[in-house]
Amino acid sequence: MPADTLYEDDIVTWSEQQARAIRELVRTRPELSNTIDWGNIVEEIETLGRNEWKGVASKIRVALAHIIKAVCDRESMSVRAWSHETLQALSDARDDFRPSMRQHLDLQAIWAKAFQQAAYSLRPYNVTIPPAIPKTCPFTLDEILSENFDPDQAVIVLHEHTTGLHNSQRN
Repeated sequence: MPADTLYEDDIVTWSEQQARAIRELVRTRPELSNTIDWGNIVEEIETLGRNEWKGVASKIRVALAHIIKAVCDRESMSVRAWSHETLQALSDARDDFRPSMRQHLDLQAIWAKAFQQAAYSLRPYNVTIPPAIPKTCPFTLDEILSENFDPDQAVIVLHEHTTGLHNSQRN
């Protein structure tokens, strides 16, 4: 795929390819290093791609934190807003996601941060996260990014984990 098209279609792959190409150029043409700050240029290009996948990770984290909060505080007046914000965050994540990002998206790290974010958000209201909520994400990346992912159903699934229904239904 041409670099200009790749830049538009998958900036993560583009940035990785460009960084490799510049490093190779510097390695084979060291005289160029005297006039251009190649090291920082490579870092800026890599940062461009990194920011793209981190943006998708952030949107997924926000969505998962809202789901966790909805499980923990089912009577909150914010539950509907959390559901709407989850839908919006996941829609944005789907729009921005590129297959090359998959290798960079650590769903368990995103889940842990969402867990922490939810706990911080609920603390002022004396709401705690039940110990039975899984420490690992109960959803796959494909499920989360699916057009069919239903945050309200995700709340039910996660709630089942806290009540023990999830394990008893599988046996």
